[in-house]
Amino acid sequence: MIAQVLGDDRAPASIRHQVLQLAVIYTCSINQLSPGAYLLRRDLFPSIVNLIKSPKTERFTFEATLLLSFLANFHKSDAAKLNPYLQHIRDTDDIEFMGKICWGANFACDAAVKAYQEISDDSTPTFAKTVGTLITSLRPDRVLSSQRLTSHRELFKNQPIEASVSLLPLFEFIFFNPLFTQIFTDPVSSGKAVTNTSRIPPLPHTTISLSSYLLTHGTSSSSPRAMAYANLAMNMLLVLAENSRVMDVFCGESSQPIRLCRQRMPLLPLPTSARPPVCAVLDCCILWLRHNLHKRLEVYTYTTCIWTCHRIIWYLHKVRVRLDYEWLELWKAIVGLLAFLTSRLEHLTGTGGVERLIQEVKDNIETRVPRGAETTCRHCV
Repeated sequence: MIAQVLGDDRAPASIRHQVLQLAVIYTCSINQLSPGAYLLRRDLFPSIVNLIKSPKTERFTFEATLLLSFLANFHKSDAAKLNPYLQHIRDTDDIEFMGKICWGANFACDAAVKAYQEISDDSTPTFAKTVGTLITSLRPDRVLSSQRLTSHRELFKNQPIEASVSLLPLFEFIFFNPLFTQIFTDPVSSGKAVTNTSRIPPLPHTTISLSSYLLTHGTSSSSPRAMAYANLAMNMLLVLAENSRVMDVFCGESSQPIRLCRQRMPLLPLPTSARPPVCAVLDCCILWLRHNLHKRLEVYTYTTCIWTCHRIIWYLHKVRVRLDYEWLELWKAIVGLLAFLTSRLEHLTGTGGVERLIQEVKDNIETRVPRGAETTCRHCV
């Protein structure tokens, strides 16, 4: 029924949407259990592509892309060669189809970022805003009113919103499909930062921006869901750092700044000018290193973060690019991680992999970063 209705252009768009939602719910509910094999026996990929490209149903691109990602992840680690959806993601060369995926993901990522910003405005302070806030606080109805202090955990307990899962299809396509990577980076490499009809930044910028919020608040609410999204964001940054085409674009000049999370102290230094996007990726790593040091340490995500930093530094050294970046902030965050690990090693060993994480950090600092390399600065040396 799902295959017939999704692929039927004559069916009403509302019915196709409900069937699409049913397929998403079913796929998520069975997770990795055996009934998922039925979804592999009938190839839904052509129907999903048709749903995304059709003018009548293109507004359902977000959900259709999620369904494709969920199907591609069924027994991905042990039976990837038997999964037709992974093969389709790897082999497709439909530029219009992948362009629609980027379009839908960009709107979803931007909505997820704005959900964080509506809770706590972290925009760059200006003189007018500061004066306005001061005058508002002096109003008689505000001076005598008692304001209950809300904890950080309480403020962000419902974050991130569901739109954040748009990082999953981006991760899958960038990892498997080189042509999609070209489409993903084209708005930045071509200099088309913001169109006249939309104020939404290009997809690479919104992806990094959303990752900064997910990584800043990954463990602040003690929610397994928030941590799962932070882990997805960190793996997304690692995939970007391991892709040579992405790094080639990210190391170039950017005409538009990338807005990063500034909702927890200490704050990152404000950039004085437009920077290459790779600087924002390193800032995301700093945010994770700073704000998620707890007794129950997320060792895997910290290890992925160190790998991401190393990969970026290795690439910069390989292509002989000198990056104008606040390297001192990165090294302080890494050394702070080492200090935390060494001071609480006995209490952290139960989480597993701590010794390996310490070794990765040491290798990144002592062995794999050559002294005096083009990527280092006076602070590093």
